[in-house]
Amino acid sequence: MTVRVPRLPISLDPLMAEAKRRARLRRLLVALIVAVAAAAAAALTVELRGRGSVAPIPANLTILVVSEGFPGHRILPQGNGGRALFHLRCDPASGNVADPAKACAAIAEQPSLVTNPKPYVPSSPAISFGGLGMPVGGPLMQVCHSHPAKLCPANGPDYFKITGGVNGKAVHFGGGGIFATDVPLVAKLGLATRYGKPVVRLEPRRHRFVAMSHTHTFAPGVLRPGDLVTCRANHSYKGPPLAMSVPVHRGNTPEEFTAMPGLMAIRIRADGTVLASCFPRDRMPLSRRGRTTDPKNWPPKSLRS
Repeated sequence: MTVRVPRLPISLDPLMAEAKRRARLRRLLVALIVAVAAAAAAALTVELRGRGSVAPIPANLTILVVSEGFPGHRILPQGNGGRALFHLRCDPASGNVADPAKACAAIAEQPSLVTNPKPYVPSSPAISFGGLGMPVGGPLMQVCHSHPAKLCPANGPDYFKITGGVNGKAVHFGGGGIFATDVPLVAKLGLATRYGKPVVRLEPRRHRFVAMSHTHTFAPGVLRPGDLVTCRANHSYKGPPLAMSVPVHRGNTPEEFTAMPGLMAIRIRADGTVLASCFPRDRMPLSRRGRTTDPKNWPPKSLRS
């Protein structure tokens, strides 16, 4: 005789019901995680597109900046120039600029930053002044705080040289400009600190001397723009020496500087020859009021010819 034991429906089995409930919760949780991840990815994509994000492009660039007066390097009056050399590679990003990834993103979005740069402050229009300071016709001038007269030629007091390649195309740019944090080339590539000082250590400078009351000619190649020339003052003088950086732009009229030791003028010719002259203060003529004045025929004719 067989005894039949009544069986409970599976749906009523407590253990099976609990297992099914947990399985359903796991499936819902996985689906929720996938949905949240997809939504986050979509939102990030939209945000990046809204910011103008573009795919990185390969680049390998060398940027040389030569200045007659870098901010933050005021060791000697009028002698704080130098040469700053920057390197930047993209895809992957690396180099000695402030933020290589940010610089590469800026180049990807705007390749003309390095292929056709305009190293000037966009909101600073060029102006020209005559003898009385009134706008008249003539060579364009631009406000340059590093220049003694606060004005400098429109090609700028600094020199930029960019070589290398971007996205398989060669890059070769050379021209004047201004090394300042509000210049797009400098700001977007991260070449300067917030105070305008280069983010890299300056290149070693060549240093030459000129005796007081003398004019010296340095052959081409001995000195480069941004290098330093110092006048030898009297040994009894304990103040800062009379020193100037070699001008950035060749063939211009001589640049001058006045300090306690005396006068100094320096010029670089088109062929790279550098001429420097010094005149001691104790030999400067006096005005009727007893003040020192520039001697006649200063700067020397050799620097003006």
